[in-house]
Amino acid sequence: MQVELTEINTKTNMLLLSSQSFPHYGLERFFNFAKKAGFDGVEITINGNFDTQNPEYLKELEERFKMPIKAFSMPQKSEGEYFAAYQHTVREFTQVSLNLSSPQSFSFGYKKWMEEIVPKLCQKYDLHLNRRNVQAKAMFGVLPDRPENSMFSLREKGRVCLDLSALWSNKEEPMRTVEFLGDNLHHVYLSNVHRNIPYSPLPAGILPLESFLKKLAQKHFKGNFTMVISPKNLHEGDDAKLIEILIESREYFDKYFTKLL
Repeated sequence: MQVELTEINTKTNMLLLSSQSFPHYGLERFFNFAKKAGFDGVEITINGNFDTQNPEYLKELEERFKMPIKAFSMPQKSEGEYFAAYQHTVREFTQVSLNLSSPQSFSFGYKKWMEEIVPKLCQKYDLHLNRRNVQAKAMFGVLPDRPENSMFSLREKGRVCLDLSALWSNKEEPMRTVEFLGDNLHHVYLSNVHRNIPYSPLPAGILPLESFLKKLAQKHFKGNFTMVISPKNLHEGDDAKLIEILIESREYFDKYFTKLL
């Protein structure tokens, strides 16, 4: 079984499924959904669910479902709560991405952790930090709540994880952003925006996903993708519909990216 898992890990580009899209399911169901829908691996959001903080259990699920964990994230609204659990978990995995948002203005603990601890963690355990863009919000109606959330700031810091729905919410254009980020783009959070609802399935929406994916294929993009769809847009609770949506979105990705490589 270990040999098969290793073979999966050697794929140049991987399409991952994010556990944050399944807050009302256990991790076993989540891994099973990813397997049935044909994803290459998964991204785990470490949160208050203790199973997400248990590296031994996560490795067991990897082996059982032959679904490698290739990235880790934290909930955007409670980043400061899981430092210890995050460090304890990710250090048990090598060559995975840490997709983390930039700190809020007064999140001094998180900012210090990002600047001092995470780089050492990456160096010691062979991990890769990708700074992720999030929806911009203003404090007091004027000041940005995350001063380092602009594309310029993220590019200056190094590796970037580009969240397409967050990009849309900030009124920024995907095609221009790809050119601006250049080789600093290492990971993409895939979703669409349908009827002004972000984090929608890929096939229908207003984002230029077809052109975006084709462009990345033409540029021989070497990074990974994570599909992030909101639970509501996945019709959680209706397993058959949920699997159908995941398969349609995965096939869309294959059509406009994988098959063009």
